[in-house]
Amino acid sequence: MELNKKTMGKIFVLAVCIILVYLGFQHMDVVLSFLQWLLGVMTPFIIAGCFTFFLNVPLKAIEKHLFIPKPGKPVSNFKNKMRRPLAVMISAGLFVLFVGLFLVIVIPEIGKSLSALAEATPTALAKLQNWVNELSQDNETIGEIVSGLEIDWKTISNTVVGFFQDNGANMVQSLMGILTTVLSAALNIVMGLVLSIYILAKKEKISSDVKKLLYAILPSRVADFFVELGQLTNKSFYNSITGMMMDCVLLGTLVALVMTIFGMPYASLIAVIVAIMAWIPMFGTSIGTGIGTLLILTADPVQAIWFVVIMVVIIQIDGNLIYPRVVGSNIGLPPIIVVSAVILFSSFFGIPGLLICGPVTSVIYTLVKQFVNNRLAAGNVPPEKYGIKYAYIEDAAEDERRKIERQKKANERNRKIAAYIKKLQDKKEAADNKRVAEIVKKEREKQNKNKNKKS
Repeated sequence: MELNKKTMGKIFVLAVCIILVYLGFQHMDVVLSFLQWLLGVMTPFIIAGCFTFFLNVPLKAIEKHLFIPKPGKPVSNFKNKMRRPLAVMISAGLFVLFVGLFLVIVIPEIGKSLSALAEATPTALAKLQNWVNELSQDNETIGEIVSGLEIDWKTISNTVVGFFQDNGANMVQSLMGILTTVLSAALNIVMGLVLSIYILAKKEKISSDVKKLLYAILPSRVADFFVELGQLTNKSFYNSITGMMMDCVLLGTLVALVMTIFGMPYASLIAVIVAIMAWIPMFGTSIGTGIGTLLILTADPVQAIWFVVIMVVIIQIDGNLIYPRVVGSNIGLPPIIVVSAVILFSSFFGIPGLLICGPVTSVIYTLVKQFVNNRLAAGNVPPEKYGIKYAYIEDAAEDERRKIERQKKANERNRKIAAYIKKLQDKKEAADNKRVAEIVKKEREKQNKNKNKKS
């Protein structure tokens, strides 16, 4: 390697990076403090990015259907100029209205349900005790099992009631604490919302300016990569958010319809909760089911059990029929990656991390997949080396191969035996023919001698 100016520059940069990494590990507390400060500074911009991606979905739909031109009558310039501002305002207004209704209606209703559940617990336990006693009288085996358990229903009732009396208020306070935390961050949210509105209003111009800056300061190949990354991120977020919105609406509608048909209480409220919780990958619908079960328990414990059964069926329908067709393969990720993403994003970013982990993980997964495929194609690696191999398939193939080998050996052995038998038969036939020929020859000689004697 020649120690020219370019090489020395690379060595210097590498040495600086190594020193910085070493100092970072030696002063990890300073690094964490800096990252925490940086996260606080970037919070409005992160919130603005989230608002931009979420509001861009209804914005496109509203713009598409706002001021539709009639045949032979084009839209005026004033309406064209007002299309984007009106669409942005309507999208932001709908978002704020939706969040406000959720905070004002859903959270207080959950608090009321917890209090009602505490009041209804003694009656429900009394009914359960009577049912167990009747069942024990009808069935001796169950009666023996129940007697062996020695259930103290009064202690259970006091414990459950005490739990809700002691912790029910704390649960409500926790929910209100979350609301207080959200309100305490109102400044960042407002700043992020204002910034996202500006981005949405001028998104085409901002995109063009960013591309100009990238191509001006970076090599063309690197700039192309960042432009492609931005397009991939926008496409992934838009497709996943659109699909998840449609899936949540269909899921909530299905839950409300089924609960209304079966006459269950809180149908509309639980449908909204399930639809909102469905944003959380893997576990969201189960969380919504748990909250809905808790609400129904305050009215009818038996219907709460049926609600769980119904939700299991609905979750299967959503997972196997609705979600694959609505969301499709836009954010199709292996389950192990989804679970890992949920754990990591929830640990680092909390509830917002759960909401964005799907699209972000989809972008990362797509980039890694493209990189791996490009490297495999550049190295001309055959698919046989990294293809999926199942042990039971390989065992079956090995058994089939051994069976074929045994069959070949058996056929070869039978062929040799048949050849040997044919050889023996040929020898015997040749010997018989020779013997017959000698007998015929002797008989002719004998006849010739008799003729000579007579003559």
